[in-house]
Amino acid sequence: MDRVRSAGSGTAKRMGGDFRSSPEFAEAESFYSALFGLRGHVFAARSSCGHASADAVFFIGQSFEDDLKAAPVSRLYKIARGEAAPERLNDVETRQIRLSPDGQVLAVACAGSGASVDRIELLAGGQGIAVADVPGRIEQIDWSPDGQRLLMVVAGTGADLAGIHGGYAQKQKTDTPAWLPEVSWGEGDDLWRRIWLWDLEGEPTAVTSAPVNIWEASWCGPDSIAAVTSGDHGEGSWYAAKLSLIDAKSGSAKLLHTPRDQIGVPRGSPGGARIAFIQAFCSDRGLVAGQLSVLDPVNGEVAVVPTGSIDITSIEWRSATSLHLSGIRGHQTVVADYDISSATLTELWSSTELTCGEWAPSAVPMGTAGSLFVGEAYDRAPILAEVVGGELREIVSLAAPGALSTMSGLGKAEPFSWSAPDGLEIQGWIVRSPVADGPTPLLVDVHGGPISSHRNRWMGRTRAAPLLVSRGWTIFFPNPRGSTGRGDAFARAVQGDMGGADADDILSGIDALVQKGLVDPGRVAITGTSYGGFMSAWLPTRSDRFAAAIPISPVGDWYSQHRTTQIPEFDALMLESSPWEEGGAYFTRSPAFYRQLNSVPTLVMAGGIDKSTPPGQALECHFAALRSGSPSALATYPNAGHSLRGYPEYIDTAARIVWWLDSYVGGSSTAKV
Repeated sequence: MDRVRSAGSGTAKRMGGDFRSSPEFAEAESFYSALFGLRGHVFAARSSCGHASADAVFFIGQSFEDDLKAAPVSRLYKIARGEAAPERLNDVETRQIRLSPDGQVLAVACAGSGASVDRIELLAGGQGIAVADVPGRIEQIDWSPDGQRLLMVVAGTGADLAGIHGGYAQKQKTDTPAWLPEVSWGEGDDLWRRIWLWDLEGEPTAVTSAPVNIWEASWCGPDSIAAVTSGDHGEGSWYAAKLSLIDAKSGSAKLLHTPRDQIGVPRGSPGGARIAFIQAFCSDRGLVAGQLSVLDPVNGEVAVVPTGSIDITSIEWRSATSLHLSGIRGHQTVVADYDISSATLTELWSSTELTCGEWAPSAVPMGTAGSLFVGEAYDRAPILAEVVGGELREIVSLAAPGALSTMSGLGKAEPFSWSAPDGLEIQGWIVRSPVADGPTPLLVDVHGGPISSHRNRWMGRTRAAPLLVSRGWTIFFPNPRGSTGRGDAFARAVQGDMGGADADDILSGIDALVQKGLVDPGRVAITGTSYGGFMSAWLPTRSDRFAAAIPISPVGDWYSQHRTTQIPEFDALMLESSPWEEGGAYFTRSPAFYRQLNSVPTLVMAGGIDKSTPPGQALECHFAALRSGSPSALATYPNAGHSLRGYPEYIDTAARIVWWLDSYVGGSSTAKV
């Protein structure tokens, strides 16, 4: 393949640090402002909960209080069926909510009045009935089966956050001089995650202590707690976490199960007879998708439940013998029930036209057969919805007043499948303008993980994609091997080969789009964050297909990544090589060691406080790109974490993507294929 590319007219100018006066920034700001609504409009939701005996449901809603110059806030909302708009119930940053088993009391975890304190509040009948403070950050809450006690998983004030939540260390504001150094010993009481219990009177009490670290937990009967635990507080120790049973009185931990890979979402049954959880080969804490497993805490026996090719992502007990599930099956999002007694799976709802859940499909049971969740699609703003009798019912749409007209004409996500070089079917999604006719420029957007997947998610969650569709681009969201929704073997295929067959999957997907006449082969660009950032730096070393690359929060050098990241266990797991020896995958799969061989205009972006893929990785990618002789720019956002999801950084990165692609891929193509 011989190609020569002519860049667009924008290459003569430089992209500075302050991009706010550019037309691209103004366009991105205007577009996302219309999608989100701003000034208090609740545009997205999570953690929905309701009860069959009540005519209202609760959720945590997101809104921008003013404009996009500050991050959105999370607040508690209530919506009664038949009402046109949700009602805001508080004005404090809200972390978690949970209804008591009888549906009468709502527990709300939120930020406290102090910098290192969170607050737990109880609401009944619209009134506050109890409140208590807890030192640290409340990450999970759960009611005891009798509704008399609350369990909280609380992270210490210095604990690291998972990559999906920013991948940085929590810091407390101080009055000390700014020049003073931060001193880390890698240990400290404020780094651990603990279980706290509250009897709804008095003060909450810490039940567990170091050296037991609690990642997730739920009640298992009235006196025990099922928990995912490790013997170290480090973020990377999650990869070897185990399932334990915690005594609610003494805090002592009994090991129940050591998984082959990783585990998550432990859910003890109301009577304590069973513990349901998910076992899976995983790459990120908080993104566990795989096999539904049920353990008998008395004899320790674990049964893996057949779920009809669904990778399970959320679990809740509907009753003592019935589990409510959601998950991914290929292109579909699925909601189902599993009856323990009869060993039967009943599919309640499935769709390619809609998905649910923030990071992965998530739903909660309502009554004896219903389901409640937050749904969305690329061309449909989030809705609060329920499934009754197999039918989807919209409770309320969170679309901003101008969102529908803003989204009009920007296409929809269409399922797409193709064959990899070895014949394996690979799946993904494409978005094209409905008026697109013939080959268009293509942006490949690679998801994080790699054990994750692209779904039919709202365009408001996609960085720059709708802006590019309005310019005539096609967006390709591939799910190469390693992605969820295709079973254990498909996810595990990336282990020891990250950047190998998965890279070929993506390249063959581009080839398939070219062969269908949908894509101009001379105008292909690639982007992605985290694993997608690595692939955006790596694939231009594997192919001369790309006219531009935009790695975000990438890895350039696996050797230095291992020694600076909060999760060195990740690369050891995925590369199956040694970071202490010469050669091997730590060398052969490092983009920075090969990137200088192929000249591709490269924009690298990273967060200055990212501990998952530290900003030095972006610098290595930028250095190698410059040494190839290609134009390269490095944008490091000093106060941003992993994947640059905060605001206004998100708007700024979207604008820079549009500028970079207009500059280096726009204009007439002179490709020769």
